[in-house]
Amino acid sequence: MDGHVDNMVDKQTIKEPAVETENQIFKIQTETGEIKEAELITVVFIDGKKYAIYIVENDQGTIDILASYVRKDDEGYDILVDIDNEDDKKKVAEFISDLLS
Repeated sequence: MDGHVDNMVDKQTIKEPAVETENQIFKIQTETGEIKEAELITVVFIDGKKYAIYIVENDQGTIDILASYVRKDDEGYDILVDIDNEDDKKKVAEFISDLLS
C-alpha cells in the first residue's frame, strides 16, 4: 500500500457486525455485468462509515476480497454501494490488510 493514511482504523472504534455474518451468501453484479455469489466476511464501522467486507471467487479459481459501503435504500433496507472516495478505499484496504496479518 502506498503511503501512510492518517486516522487509521482504531481497533476501539470497530464495532460488532450489525448483521449475522456467518455463511451469509448474496449476489453481486461485477463491472462486466456478470452475476456472482459473494460471501460476507464482516460488517465494520471505520470513521463513522459502515462497510461490508466480502469474498468473491474470481475466474482463476481463487478469491478476491472486496468491500463496499453499506447504505440504506428508500425502503430502509441495506444495500451495497461502490466505495468512490480514495481516502475511504485506503482505510478499508488497511483494515483488510490488518485482518489478514
